[in-house]
Amino acid sequence: KAFGSNTDPRCETWTMLNDNDYDQMVVSGEAVSVVFEGVVFLLQAFDDEQDCLKAFEKNPDKRIFFITSGTMGRSAVPKIIEGYRNIFTDPIADKSYSSVYVFCGDIEKQMDWCMDYLDYVQMFDHEADLLQRMTHDIADYFFERGRRIPKDTESQEALKHLYWAKRLYHQYEKLDMKKGTDDHIPTKESKESRDVNAFIESIESELPKDSSDERGKDSDNDEPCGEACS
Repeated sequence: KAFGSNTDPRCETWTMLNDNDYDQMVVSGEAVSVVFEGVVFLLQAFDDEQDCLKAFEKNPDKRIFFITSGTMGRSAVPKIIEGYRNIFTDPIADKSYSSVYVFCGDIEKQMDWCMDYLDYVQMFDHEADLLQRMTHDIADYFFERGRRIPKDTESQEALKHLYWAKRLYHQYEKLDMKKGTDDHIPTKESKESRDVNAFIESIESELPKDSSDERGKDSDNDEPCGEACS
């Protein structure tokens, strides 16, 4: 649930998982399912490298955003990239995803092993910077998915992903201004926001007016949603 509030673009208030949440996930050994209006995301926590590698083995077709400490990453990341490089590679563009996030106290101490995987790894020593970057990366993912869905036959599905991207880019802009994501404030529109808005407009211009109006109402609703997290 905490993960859903963090990443569900329909929610204004974002929260971080607490220690009890992590402990429960580690003990259970199971992924937590989070549904974004029919799109299922899985969140799983590990304190053992072998358990982590088994999760990659079980999910070769999933788009994974992976956060690790520097200590575990030093050993696990080379094995993950070498063994499951396809998970971190765009199958259409044949381009690597930089969606391995190394969170550590001293970035310089991790550079010796990270240098070999710079196409896949991003390093952070502050959780706010990691959250900001990951927000942008997930928005990019939704934007790319939305652009690749055939708009002539699946326009509503494409718009759903594009509106998720739009909301997450807006959250990113707030974080970039060092503002809380629940603050209702104007932001400086990023190039990505302008691009996704233009793409949305191009699709909606070809839809019946009632259909595009309803889509906009559903997707631009600023009311918080989801359950409170503790």
